[in-house]
Amino acid sequence: MVVEERMGQAASVESPDCLLCGSSSARTLFIARDRLLGRPGEFPVVRCTSCGLVFLRPRPSPSALGSFYPDTYYPLDQQPSREAFAVAEGLLARITEWRRGQRLETPSILDIGCGTGLFLHLAHEAGLRVRGIELSESAVAYARANYGLDVHHGTLENADLPEESFDIITMWHVLEHLPSPVEALRRVARLLRPGGLLLLGVPNIGSIEARIFGRRWFSLDAPRHLSHFTPRTLAAALIAAGLIPRRIIHSPGTAGLVYSVMGDLTGVMLKARGRPLSDSTYHRAANVLHCIARPLCAGAARIGQGGALEAYAIKPKVR
Repeated sequence: MVVEERMGQAASVESPDCLLCGSSSARTLFIARDRLLGRPGEFPVVRCTSCGLVFLRPRPSPSALGSFYPDTYYPLDQQPSREAFAVAEGLLARITEWRRGQRLETPSILDIGCGTGLFLHLAHEAGLRVRGIELSESAVAYARANYGLDVHHGTLENADLPEESFDIITMWHVLEHLPSPVEALRRVARLLRPGGLLLLGVPNIGSIEARIFGRRWFSLDAPRHLSHFTPRTLAAALIAAGLIPRRIIHSPGTAGLVYSVMGDLTGVMLKARGRPLSDSTYHRAANVLHCIARPLCAGAARIGQGGALEAYAIKPKVR
């Protein structure tokens, strides 16, 4: 069966060379499906034989990819969940620690892929000067209306931002969505002030949970996740962009494991979002699994096998 037919409605496809090293040589690991939203199509996940980066090839073209990001991708009709607050507060705690170490009074921060703006809202209340970039029109409208945030509707590439204008840039589970991750990181490097911090998170394709679940690993999120990193390939991408990786740590987060176990019920949940999450059998089951998964994921992180990675990278200071 030809690739265009296997990818269903995403009939417009492209077959990029490696997104990290440019090699055309790669071997197929498995064929993934859209387990989150249940959209039709089959998406080959390949590993570059030169540098080891894992990515989709072929993949939907930019014009076709938009159909895989409906408004239901964001929970716009309800208050942020406890899980969302925990993620936003954890990210703010990391920023606060670095801010104190640098003795920055009111640092400027750009959140790329800011979603509905919860993290930027908390950062603003903590005294930071905040801006955001978000592709989803409905998420941008929510962030502006509910939090009064300055959010650019569009992409990192088309945002009109002056170079060296931010002390901190965050990309929390965004890099894997971008068609050209190294070029995006180069743009980030240009926007950072010398000595500025990039803090990003990505799924870890080298983790135990990724190997156990394979093509059914939740964090594959095909076809929205276009590339997948290990600590080695993530460091290589940062270095290629002119940034200095200071720390790459394994996250003890439970989402990848829990929602892999929950499987296709995730898609059912998104279709039923008109109901409050607290009343959902799905959500109650997920909460139980999160409790069970916490010690397992913490242990995996301690031995360098966490399901996600967090990277701290610095823009070199001018000598």
